Amino acid sequence: MCDFKYLELLGFGVRPTFLRKKIGRRTVSVNARSQVVEILQKNVMKPKDIIGEICDLYSKNLSLRDIAKQLNLSKTTVREYLIKTGVARRPKDPTPEQVARWRIGKTKAPPPFGFCYFQGQLVKNPIEYDTLLKIYRQWKSGMDANELTRYLNEKKLKPRKAKQWHNKAVRKILARFESNQIIIKGEKL
Repeated sequence: MCDFKYLELLGFGVRPTFLRKKIGRRTVSVNARSQVVEILQKNVMKPKDIIGEICDLYSKNLSLRDIAKQLNLSKTTVREYLIKTGVARRPKDPTPEQVARWRIGKTKAPPPFGFCYFQGQLVKNPIEYDTLLKIYRQWKSGMDANELTRYLNEKKLKPRKAKQWHNKAVRKILARFESNQIIIKGEKL
């Protein structure tokens, strides 16, 4: 008993036409097994061919996942073939050039309020920066975090994600001012 939809899913696109026999509830072709074996022998690569193809693709710097997709194999099977043939596996650790590239500009941490990432660089956020300047001016005039929170909510100035300002967010911004992480000179950063 063979389901030819399986062969179609594998990409063979072959749906044999021949006599069908009813066995119980299923209708099965009379010589399905021999035809499946014949189809697979014609269309499936031999292990030696697969190993050669895997080695060629791996030498072209394709990832194991890409090779597996291309050859309709599992990633584990591709890895096992590479180990069997003794091909030197690429290191998992990034090269120093890759690490240097990653460290430039954007990090995983969200940018501080008033700033955003643009092409990997930290730049002023045109929407939030005016609010940051207002916070700075009010802080310099002597307002504390609680007063600033009330002031920002009364003026209906929007924070980055929340509906309204909270003391914790304002305290974090003020902590950056106090630690000189954000230095504003003459209303400019």
